[in-house]
Amino acid sequence: MNTPHNSSSVLHQSRQDQIEIAIVLLKAGATLDVVFKTTALPKAMINEIVIREGLVKPWKIRKQLREAERALKMESNRKSSQNLQRDLEIIQLAQSGMTLREIATKMGISSERVRKILKINGAMSPKAVRQQEKAQAQTAIDRVQRSLHDWIKTHMGCTIVELSLGTGVREIECKSNIPSDVDHLVLSPRANPAANRWTTAKWTDSQVLDAIRAAAEISTPLSYATYDRIRNEYPIDGPSAIRILQRFRTWNDACSQAGVEPGHLPREVYARKWTAEEMIIQLAEFMRNSSTASHQAYNAWSRTHEGAPNGQTIRNECGTWSECCQLALLELRKEWTSN
Repeated sequence: MNTPHNSSSVLHQSRQDQIEIAIVLLKAGATLDVVFKTTALPKAMINEIVIREGLVKPWKIRKQLREAERALKMESNRKSSQNLQRDLEIIQLAQSGMTLREIATKMGISSERVRKILKINGAMSPKAVRQQEKAQAQTAIDRVQRSLHDWIKTHMGCTIVELSLGTGVREIECKSNIPSDVDHLVLSPRANPAANRWTTAKWTDSQVLDAIRAAAEISTPLSYATYDRIRNEYPIDGPSAIRILQRFRTWNDACSQAGVEPGHLPREVYARKWTAEEMIIQLAEFMRNSSTASHQAYNAWSRTHEGAPNGQTIRNECGTWSECCQLALLELRKEWTSN
């Protein structure tokens, strides 16, 4: 008695057999109608198989076969109809990906004879066919990787599911084809967006500049440390200084746009205690411009960015390095999910 599981397995195997038959037919240059009639697979699925397997377009194969056939017909005076049919079959077998030895065994001739027949008729050798298929497959992979790379760079902190939906690439292919220089920007499935402890308001540029002007009315010239102090002591509605630096890149630029004279901290005052939010924002800024999220790479970056905490300081406050990086990705997500 067949169980539902066995029935499902039989149906799955049947579909796989149909797909394998379709691949063989497509490699031989069969038309969509022929493949459909032989396998009963939908034509849309047949087209998908051609793309997924990186096959040579059937019409190109048929064109090559027609050209080879025309060349063979020009030699018909010196070849018997039996040899002509044999040569056509050899060309078809070579186009299907069989090796010289496999074709020679099937046709009962030497491998060298097969090679000469293909050369005389201007047909591609099995090796050339395989190289072409490999090149086409690599081109397809490169195209997928470029698509994934570009989408991730504009959606930092995305999940695999979001990446798949955004690019139209299957999840399993996303996982195996994410370029190494952006894989650290993809959020791990175990990360829970609700765990972000620093979900804050989204200020417009105009609101940020108004907050700087309001602080400058109390103290000028205005350094970012003074701004943070005033923001905490007075009812000023604006983001922290570190968020302003993230938005405008430098404090001078932010003050310039606000029409405020920027202040500068003495070197000894610059070393300060960071909040957990500020440390995660610094880590997020590093990850945005880096090809890796390693602890060692971050420490090297922090040494060249004055005011950035070192990696151990961040870990002491926010958890393991992996957890810190996940929190930084959640911070980067806000840039494209805030609306």
